[in-house]
Amino acid sequence: MKRAANTRAEKMIKVDHAGENGAVNIYRAQHLLANLRCPDLKPQLKEFQLHEKEHREIFAAYLDKIGVRRCVSYHLNGAGGFTLGLITGIIGPSAIAATTYAVENVVLSHLEHQLKFLKDDEPEAFAAVSAIYEDEKSHHDVAKSQMQTGKLMSRILVRIIRTATEAVIWFGMR
Repeated sequence: MKRAANTRAEKMIKVDHAGENGAVNIYRAQHLLANLRCPDLKPQLKEFQLHEKEHREIFAAYLDKIGVRRCVSYHLNGAGGFTLGLITGIIGPSAIAATTYAVENVVLSHLEHQLKFLKDDEPEAFAAVSAIYEDEKSHHDVAKSQMQTGKLMSRILVRIIRTATEAVIWFGMR
């Protein structure tokens, strides 16, 4: 029987795990719709989705090892991510890039904070977070280069998605 997270480090990893489930589903939905709006992005979206699946597995393995159950928001993150992916996939390539950029911008800040917190006291949790950082940074940088930064829609999407991502992390840490 798995237990609730007791420490801040355990809560961090459990929220990371739920967030990765959301990311997997964002890319899953966007990849489905790429056939209609941007078939040239399909390989990139599939690659990013595979990275997020690997990240989700890293965090799942850590949670299994320490006997902590997953976050109550795990399935909600998945459904929300899929919905966000559908909406932005319908809008098209700029919305897809804005989504990745916005999510990864928040995630990178969150991960950097975690790495500082975990470094000295939680080596296994630190290793799990460290293992995904470069992929997330790469996703962010690729999306930033693809995003139409001067467009009003991109600015609005980034603001909404950043706020929603921050709220999901805040809720999960409670």
